[in-house]
Amino acid sequence: MIKTARNSLCGAVLIAVTGTYALALPTTPHEQAEVFAICSGRFEAIATRQKALKMPEAARSKHIKDNFDLLLEATLPAALEFGVPESMPEQWRSGGWVEIAGLLADEQYSFDARRSRLARDAMEKRLDDCRNLIFS
Repeated sequence: MIKTARNSLCGAVLIAVTGTYALALPTTPHEQAEVFAICSGRFEAIATRQKALKMPEAARSKHIKDNFDLLLEATLPAALEFGVPESMPEQWRSGGWVEIAGLLADEQYSFDARRSRLARDAMEKRLDDCRNLIFS
């Protein structure tokens, strides 16, 4: 019952998202699962940093990560049928995490102000790309 309600909710979110961001949302189950996993990893990385620094935004970032996990869970069965190996979602999620962690390191530890700014801008762009998939 809960799983059915969750899948219905995810389906409604996907319909709402595709109606607003038809060009931004991938169309195949493989691509959808990939982008949801990557975004989950990105927000997990930023939430981890925010929590470590006791930033109030940590709870919001964790909530966004959880939403991407929910979307991934809803699209994963079709992606697996599409031929995605079972281990791929974790690899995609890890890739998103590593991507943001690297940008955070460049932003915080670079002695070059330009490099630090570029890393911050790139990180914000990637997080915004994900936010725009589920928020209008």
